[in-house]
Amino acid sequence: MILLSGAYRLFFPFTALFAGTAVPIWLIYHAGLVERINDPLLWHQHEMLWGYLPAALAGFLFTAIPNWTGRPAMGPKTVAGLFGLWLTARIAMFAAPEGALSHTVALAFLPIVALLALRELLAARNRRNYVVAGVVLALGLAQAVFLMSDADLGLTMGFALTFALMVHIGGRVTPAFSRNWLKKRGEDRLPVSFGPVDQLAISVSIAAAASWIVFDASALTGVLAAMASLALALRLSRWRGFAVTREPLLFAQHAGYAWLPISMALLAAASLTDLANIGQVHHALGVGAIGTITVIVMLRALLGHSGRPIEGTRFDRVFLNFLHIGAVLRVTADWTGDPTHFYHLGGAFWSVGMICFFIRAFPIALAPRV
Repeated sequence: MILLSGAYRLFFPFTALFAGTAVPIWLIYHAGLVERINDPLLWHQHEMLWGYLPAALAGFLFTAIPNWTGRPAMGPKTVAGLFGLWLTARIAMFAAPEGALSHTVALAFLPIVALLALRELLAARNRRNYVVAGVVLALGLAQAVFLMSDADLGLTMGFALTFALMVHIGGRVTPAFSRNWLKKRGEDRLPVSFGPVDQLAISVSIAAAASWIVFDASALTGVLAAMASLALALRLSRWRGFAVTREPLLFAQHAGYAWLPISMALLAAASLTDLANIGQVHHALGVGAIGTITVIVMLRALLGHSGRPIEGTRFDRVFLNFLHIGAVLRVTADWTGDPTHFYHLGGAFWSVGMICFFIRAFPIALAPRV
């Protein structure tokens, strides 16, 4: 079956389909229209951070690792088994989000992904990417803390680790892809190569993430987050994002990365003042950064590995804008008199964006490589 011939074919479309349906389900519970789940907020938080994100990560890792290592891609049986485990966990968590069996199934996915990735990296001695497998395993630990010990700490660990991962991977691919595109068009002004500014941004970002985990939204966390926001914004400004606006798939990478300094600015405001709250930080990272960065990475990988040109269409511009509009509405909702309408409107935009990505991705996943 062609869907099992590559992890990207199965995981990418259905990850988006899951996100596009899970948010409306949460909004129905939030509105009080249904009361079947005892703790719908726990389900919503868990499924967006440890339901959506791990599936996108698995699809990305097992598509990228053969390129990193030169080793064969994951076989159809392994792809089917991994996807089946992820899908079973989603059903179990919806049926009984507080059940021990549901937690066991859900907790199994990330360690398996990390170990499968590490096996390939060790076999190829690809030391450069060991950290990626380590972060995936750490995300699994954060999930265990969330489900079995301290939900607030686990959530903070999950968002902080994901933030660090996006700073690392986004900072690697965004300027590189933009540089290649501009070079092909004879541009002399290219994104600045990795240097002291990048090192500073990464270091301060990791320090802010660590402080957030250890000291919560403290004054120290606020100061480090403010420094990280400024450093990441400076880093992003050196990648010539506005020079690639003609190619929506490239500009979308810059726009997605911009949510990282925004989220750190909100964390600084929430830690040092009462101008923002942690919910806004979570949604800037989750709906904004995670949502937009994962979609653009999935779309680029899907097009490239299916042999199609990595070029955006008008439809891509529309649904990518929907994701950003949804994120802006959700983050700014808490600054309005009645945020409920903004919650639902933002969720609607974001969900439609995800469903549109599924509509874009699924026919490509079903088609043979060009």
